[in-house]
Amino acid sequence: MHDVVIRNARIADGLGNPLVAGDLAVDDGRVSAVGAVPADGRETVDAGGMVLAPGVIDVHTHYDAQLTWDPTASPSPALGVTTVVIGNCGFGIAPTRAESREKMLADLAEVEGMPLESLRAGVRWSFESFPEYLDALRRQGTYPNVAALATHSTIRAFVMGDDSTRRAATAEERAEMVGLFHDAMKAGAAGLGSSSNENHRAAGGAPIGSRLADAAEYRAFAEAMAEYDHGIFMITTGNHMDMAFIEDFACRSGRPAIYAAHFYYGHEPDRGRDLMRHAEAARARGIPAYTQGSCQPLSLSFPLDAAYILKAIAPWPGTSDHDELRRTFRDPAFREAFRATLATPAEGRIFNGRWEWVLVTTVGKPENADLEGRTVAEIAAARSVDPLDLFLDLSLEEDFKTIFTIYILNMVEDGVEELISNDGTLISLSDAGAHNSLLCDAAYAMHLFSHWVREKGVFDLPTAIRKVTSDPADVYGFVDRGRLTEGAFADMILFDPDKLRVTGMERHFDLPAGGERLLRRAPGLRGTWVNGVRVFDGESYLTPERPPGQVLTRFSGRQPRLAMPGGNGGGPGG
Repeated sequence: MHDVVIRNARIADGLGNPLVAGDLAVDDGRVSAVGAVPADGRETVDAGGMVLAPGVIDVHTHYDAQLTWDPTASPSPALGVTTVVIGNCGFGIAPTRAESREKMLADLAEVEGMPLESLRAGVRWSFESFPEYLDALRRQGTYPNVAALATHSTIRAFVMGDDSTRRAATAEERAEMVGLFHDAMKAGAAGLGSSSNENHRAAGGAPIGSRLADAAEYRAFAEAMAEYDHGIFMITTGNHMDMAFIEDFACRSGRPAIYAAHFYYGHEPDRGRDLMRHAEAARARGIPAYTQGSCQPLSLSFPLDAAYILKAIAPWPGTSDHDELRRTFRDPAFREAFRATLATPAEGRIFNGRWEWVLVTTVGKPENADLEGRTVAEIAAARSVDPLDLFLDLSLEEDFKTIFTIYILNMVEDGVEELISNDGTLISLSDAGAHNSLLCDAAYAMHLFSHWVREKGVFDLPTAIRKVTSDPADVYGFVDRGRLTEGAFADMILFDPDKLRVTGMERHFDLPAGGERLLRRAPGLRGTWVNGVRVFDGESYLTPERPPGQVLTRFSGRQPRLAMPGGNGGGPGG
């Protein structure tokens, strides 16, 4: 008898081959048979002709803190995800000394839009170093598999304290940082996460630490990574960094380097295309350069006392104090200055006054209910007022209870199609675990299957499945993941491709200390298994005896590698 048997499925191998009708058996967490399976299973599921596919590998999440109190990594497994990568953008919670925890949480709350009170109430501190953090995840257990990047800004803060957000590092500080990076890589870090993005700010508005890193610091990390036979580098870039920087890191380290975030900019139509072509040309020369792109519009939902996306646009105030915001928003000089800023599009700025892309999502007063679902531009035109004035006045009228949703990138689908069709674009950018009250993009793969496959016909289903399973698994070096072939780990999802869809965002207050977050559901997803254990049944999370996810610390030799002069293979920590 097998542990699990799925019968009467259309099986996707995750490698892009046509679906095959048949059964699949699981033993000891791995696929043991595909095709005709005569023996029964302790758990037997009749798929009824639905699609059985590898689970989604989400390479851009921010569950670093949440996993310490929520082993399910909600909502990802309920949206088809069986493996998550944390530590993206260089933000994490280890290494962190006990006396620095409050500052670390405040920085994380600011840069990743997490409720600070939820972090204070929720994070379970049983670690200081990065290896101890991985051990803590193993002890607690996780529903999805977890791969963790060493986090640049966290390492910088550990070494430099408050100076990490003020200046470049000295040679001695660089050496200490590299030492911590070696500790992480030997413990099984998947690589290094970093950021140079101008929108990434620490508590109080200071730049996050990695934005102060100079070329010598990045060279030191790249040369350290070259000593290992695994590792990837991902960076959320700023406007002054391009694919040439990614190529340089890949050449120095010999490892894949990944540029984020890769969107289609409607006001700069060549920007995303040029980035894609540059990365493609680098790979053609043997340089493993990739991007992280999104298959769905990027939207953010917020009240005006927490308008994260607008804080980077002068002269928008950085405070959340209601009295100060009321004075500012009522000031005609502020309105004219902000209106003038929006009237002049700026390079890299992702909101430039497209009020037809700003929706009133939730109102605070019942008498305004007819405004929900309408755009600011539409309402302003109906009232013969300026859209910015409508935007501010409605929020003031409702005492900052109005929730707006702003669509900022990936709104032109022809442009998005070109980017995500390129196999060097790793479809991801969910930001799951972050910006809790602003967005919920963790269902990106369900959107890919329902919208881009079924509705638009841009991809066939096997290709779309490959792009979110074996493609990221191979770039990141995950061993026997992202495929349903004999011997592979049984990370699986079962879904009805004709009924699969993604719901709108729903408000919940279920984070620690009653913190708010937005969630989506994926009707048509009927089950999620991690290492052969079912963790979601299509309606609810299940409670297995032991959370089945693994902390991934060993990586595959199939990972793309640049052949370096003199060779760099065989290093420690593989």
